[in-house]
Amino acid sequence: MSVLDYFKSTPSITPDQVRTLIAEKKSDEYCLLDVRQPAEYEQGHIPGARLIPLSELSFKMGEMDQNRQTVVYCRSGNRSLSATSMLMGAGFQNVLNMEGGIMAYNGIVAGGPPEAGMFCFPETLSAGQLAAVAWFLEDGTIRFIDEMSKRFSSDDKSSVLSSRIATREEHKQRLEELYTELTGDDPSSDFPGDVIDVPTDTVMVGCVKTDAAIAWADGKTLNDILELMISLGANGYDLYLKLGRAVSSDDARKVFNSLSDEEQKNIEYIASEFEKTL
Repeated sequence: MSVLDYFKSTPSITPDQVRTLIAEKKSDEYCLLDVRQPAEYEQGHIPGARLIPLSELSFKMGEMDQNRQTVVYCRSGNRSLSATSMLMGAGFQNVLNMEGGIMAYNGIVAGGPPEAGMFCFPETLSAGQLAAVAWFLEDGTIRFIDEMSKRFSSDDKSSVLSSRIATREEHKQRLEELYTELTGDDPSSDFPGDVIDVPTDTVMVGCVKTDAAIAWADGKTLNDILELMISLGANGYDLYLKLGRAVSSDDARKVFNSLSDEEQKNIEYIASEFEKTL
């Protein structure tokens, strides 16, 4: 890339517009491309973003869909500017550079490496089994929230927790319906144990052991709990988006797209309530 390319007009998008795009579009209608280094990505990234460091982009852009809207970002907007120009030069039709990079992004971010949480969903599972695993994670999350709701029952803001139990129960119901739709069978009384090997320890959305989260919560404030729930939700949202992109089965993709949409709404609600407590 020539230094003169920095002075050419490059299509851009503001961080606020990126947040609107994420809120209004389905996850398979666009691509978020993070061109930073893996260590930077692990510290915090926009949920669902694909990591391709700028130094590797020329070798891996062939793996990307040239016709899908692509939003490129880095730390401050400089590396992503180069990446945007590279993609445009390679024939990408709809690519935008996020102004200011992730430093200017005032939205939910996820942590951990690109493969974080993938162990919860082995590639060998069928679409129906994937729905069963997701149900198991929702159930573990309900157990955590229920325990926190009891601990903070005297707090006038504890209704935030109880409302999330109802939401998670709705998610479980949706996953049971999705399981039936995918397999043609109704969940049995032993569900999901008759579909997958259920671990001894319950696990929450975000692939964190429920007992470990409950132990961590000792001595913490309600704000601490809400902040944890935002973080776990963001990581769960991030994971569902990645899995939806990674699986080859249309049925499995349907499972994860549904989950990512629901998790995004959940994060937005908790984040808005958390801000009220500050």
